[in-house]
Amino acid sequence: MKAQLRKIARKMAAWPVLGRFVRIGIAVIRLPESNHRKLIFETQQLPGILQAISEINHRQLTSVTTKDNLTRSVPVALRNITRASKVLEQDVRITDERLGTVSQSVLEARAQIDEMAESIQYLLKRTEFVRSELMFEMRYGAGSSASIDQGGKSIAEAQPRVVAEEKVSQAKASQELRVNLGCGHVPLVGYLNVDSRDLLGVDIVAEVGKLPFAPGELSEIFSAHLLEHFPQEKLRRVLLPYWFSLLKDGGIFKAVVPDAAGMVRAYASNEYTFDTFRQVTFGGQDYNGDFHFNMFTSASMRQLLLEAGFVDVELIVENRENGGCKELEIFARRGQGSRLND
Repeated sequence: MKAQLRKIARKMAAWPVLGRFVRIGIAVIRLPESNHRKLIFETQQLPGILQAISEINHRQLTSVTTKDNLTRSVPVALRNITRASKVLEQDVRITDERLGTVSQSVLEARAQIDEMAESIQYLLKRTEFVRSELMFEMRYGAGSSASIDQGGKSIAEAQPRVVAEEKVSQAKASQELRVNLGCGHVPLVGYLNVDSRDLLGVDIVAEVGKLPFAPGELSEIFSAHLLEHFPQEKLRRVLLPYWFSLLKDGGIFKAVVPDAAGMVRAYASNEYTFDTFRQVTFGGQDYNGDFHFNMFTSASMRQLLLEAGFVDVELIVENRENGGCKELEIFARRGQGSRLND
């Protein structure tokens, strides 16, 4: 049947006038199911159809004899073109449906890939969590009874020792115990000054994670350039919760730490040399406790304090110059009736 139709179409295509429309109709019918061929039809073949119709109109106006022939042939040709257009529309619709099916398949595949990526991210986070927990337990866990120095060697943990017994007794009697942790060579008036070294002005020789005070006994804990000497996880999991537990309800926590954002800006603008930036970042490294493990921004400090249970966290100052170091000072309080992390 198809062969007979093609044979008839070839014969009709040889006709002088109608043949042109037949050829155009054949070309239309043979269009494949693709947007590219549709574009070719619209830009190349459709103008030819319009030109043919224009010529038909011109001939009708100039020839009476031809007009009679065209009166019979043109409607037939136009009907053929109309049918061919409908076939083309159907082909386009089918193509769109198939493209829609393909698009849906692509979307479904993309959704599956996204789901797999989400699962992988979850597994990576869990793996990192387990790794972090294992490393924390190995270094700071209950089975570890000794501290580790920067060279990786175990060192005996110093037991707390009160040097200024009378001063400590008076402070306890007043119920206004204010401690300055890691005071070093800069003890403060009005505070019990604590350091791991027996230096001039130190009232209590102790590790800052093992102080001779009971939970809820302290009114204020202050430290200046101490927190950066501890790894992030020890600070977050051990020290801040421990200090929080020593404070009474409404007790104050204040800390001065290097301002990482200020230091980076100072180095980038050539305000600080590389040596200055390196020393503030990693510490002087002159003795065991002079190594830095951390730097902070106001946002990171606020997050750490909130995680430990503190409230009323307030930035006092940032980007403050202090002897070749940009520092920030932050304030927080233990809320009334709070027992978090005790």
